Parts: sequence; C-alpha cells; structure tokens
Amino acid sequence: MTTLQKPTVMKRFVFAILTLSTILPLWSQHAPGNKYKPILLDSTYQHTKWGIAPSDLVYHFAAYTTSFDSDDDDNGDGVGDLLAIPEWVAYEVKEKTGPDIPSYQRPIWMTDDSLAAINKAPTDKTYAVSGTRSLREVSGDYRYVRGHMCPKDVADRISMFAGFNTHTVLNAVPQLQWQNNGLWKALESQVTDWADEYGSVWVVCGPIFFNKTPAVWLGQDDEVQAAVPDAIFKIVIRETEDGLSTLSFIIPNVLPKQKKQFYQFLTSMNRVEELTGLSFLTNMDPLVQIIEKAMNLDLTTGQKRRAVNRW
Repeated sequence: MTTLQKPTVMKRFVFAILTLSTILPLWSQHAPGNKYKPILLDSTYQHTKWGIAPSDLVYHFAAYTTSFDSDDDDNGDGVGDLLAIPEWVAYEVKEKTGPDIPSYQRPIWMTDDSLAAINKAPTDKTYAVSGTRSLREVSGDYRYVRGHMCPKDVADRISMFAGFNTHTVLNAVPQLQWQNNGLWKALESQVTDWADEYGSVWVVCGPIFFNKTPAVWLGQDDEVQAAVPDAIFKIVIRETEDGLSTLSFIIPNVLPKQKKQFYQFLTSMNRVEELTGLSFLTNMDPLVQIIEKAMNLDLTTGQKRRAVNRW
C-alpha cells in the first residue's frame, strides 16, 4: 500500500506557476545572475508604453524595464564612460487588487554576474563602503544607500518574485539615506495612490548629472565605482479621456536635510530631457509631445502645489 506524501516545495511552486499561466499571459526571461528569482513577464504590463530613447543595456523584469549604462561615451568627450548605474528605469503601476504578500527576506543586492566578472557592473560591495556603518556621523541619514528606482512595494503588487528582483544594482543609484527615506519615498507613495485612483500609471526615473560628468563616485579602489547623481528625475504618466497627463520632478540628491515637499520640485519634461539627453513620449504624436513636454515650466511654489493636487 502506497503512502501519500505532502507535495514538496518545488512541486507546489510548479503547480502554482502552471495554474497562474492559465490566467495570465506569462513567459519567462533569462535572469542576469544565479541569485535572482525566476523572471516571469506579464504582457498586460507595458512598462515602456509611451517610448523612451535612447537605451543602452536593456533588461526586462516583471515589475520594470531598465536601461543600464555600458562603457559608452556619456559626455561626448570621445572617451568611454562607465557610470555603473541605470540611465533610466520604467515601470507601470496598477491599482492594488489582491492581499499583501507574505513577508520575505530581502537578498544581498544582485548584479549582472557576467558584467561584474569583467568589472563592467558593480556589486553590493560598491554600495557597502567598508567602514562607514561604524561611523555614527555618516552611518545614518548622511550616507549613500542603494536607492531603488522601481520600489519593492510596487513590484510586490505583482508577486514576491517581482519584489525580490528589485534588489539589484541594475535598478539602483547611490542616494542619500535621508532623501531615499524622505522626499523620494513620499513621491513613491503618492504614485501608488494615483495608481489606486486611476487604475494604472506609468513612471520613468533615473539619474541626472548637471555637467554630464559625475563629480562624486561611490566605491573603493578594488571595486567598480558607481556614479553619484546630482539629482534624480521622476516622470509620472496617466491616461485621460483626452489622451494623457504627465508630471515631471527633479529632486536634488545633495540637498541639505530640511523639510521639503516633493511638489516643490515639479518641473517640465523639457527640462528633464535637456539635463539627461533622453527623449520621452517618443511613441506619441509630435504635437502631443511638444504640448506635454512644455507643461509646468517656471511655476511658482503655489502653482506647483496646485498642479500636483489637481492631478
């Protein structure tokens, strides 16, 4: 007589994937390292729907798409530059419909294993900066941390695997801790509120270097150094009955710690393009691009607050 056994963890996982695949149009994507969870892409998410150009080393994850900087010429001086951070990260946020996923242990930050092996991508050690954690003067708000571009909370709306795979240097830039946990987090929270209100919103974010050449680098002599952005941009897009509506923000990464609201950093998309060399809304009609990219330039603080509150 055969004794029935409880299904193994692997069997339960396979059953769950097979069940889910009958509901959602999922397909797998090769992971850039052996520490990632399986990357299961869902075609109902269109992270780059509105168009972004140019792109470099593009990686597709369940919760986001990232264009990681290679050793190309970023500042036009004829010499290759390796910023070791993403140029842009794009993601769609849908309204929350399911329960919270169970808590899980975050991994040590991952990388592209093949690029890291040839010193073309950083690892977690770049961001650790050995010794700073023991210095109380810099171990808290004033040290640079791994600043998520696509946040874990957004990815967790898709699955645990999607959230787990946000913990990669392919999705991070050096960001001051107080800003990461302050202004930036407040804006991230507002984005999820907008998604819950409108059903879906899109985000494009990434680093800005004001003179096209990084002034500060993170990492030590034996590590791949990551460029510290002077500022970080975030563009939020939603569909409307008439087409679309956008908000663009530029938040300084070296801002002294003080009480500020994210609406104070509202700007035009044209300004973001000017500072980054990127082009947005490239899938849209040129006239729509001209109109939308000129919005919210040179507003007063009160006008910025009203523009964000009306959105």
